[in-house]
Amino acid sequence: MKHHIDKIALVLLFSVAFTEINAQTDSLKNLPNLLLPAFAKSIVKMKSGEKKIAILNYNLVDQEMVFMQKDQYWVLDNPHLIDTVYMANRTFIPFEKGFYELAVPGPVTLFIQHKAYAESLGVPTGYGARSQTTGFNYVKTIYGGNGAINLKIPENYKVVDDTEYWIRKDGVMQKFDNKRQFLKMFADKEKELDQFMSRNKVSFENYQSVIKLVQYCNEIAN
Repeated sequence: MKHHIDKIALVLLFSVAFTEINAQTDSLKNLPNLLLPAFAKSIVKMKSGEKKIAILNYNLVDQEMVFMQKDQYWVLDNPHLIDTVYMANRTFIPFEKGFYELAVPGPVTLFIQHKAYAESLGVPTGYGARSQTTGFNYVKTIYGGNGAINLKIPENYKVVDDTEYWIRKDGVMQKFDNKRQFLKMFADKEKELDQFMSRNKVSFENYQSVIKLVQYCNEIAN
């Protein structure tokens, strides 16, 4: 019964999301909590095989796909019914927490978990100083009972990148975010990979740099 209700809810959600998309405008460009500089026309492939069109972006703080409809913004619910999202010429797969970008397919598969957190800037205490609050108490604002959300970060917060990388190798997912952790997963190729990183000045703070590194891993895998 619950599964049936979920399917009905998803149909209703998509009926709102995928109509009149040509009339929509993007009023939230370049927000630091969004992955893309603007909402993009995207394809959502369901596990049933059905494909839908939506205007999407990705909320890094809440790790949710969001869509735009009539100048309001909504969360793409029920990700467990979604197989793949194709957005801005990039591929995203739903996981337990959010959608991971499938950045490099192959024997060594790279997923990027794009995420961030909203950090309080504190309150003025005089003489230009600020008191930093502990913890991250940013709360997503929901407009009334219709479920539309406010994507703008409050003025007293800043968005801090917290992106993580995942490698799927031999069917096992492993997380890494630095050189030491990466080389540990490829002990048999450590010297060759270390030389590649030095030659190409690989930075784990630049996901394009990490993509090139994993592509090289697949080249030398055999």
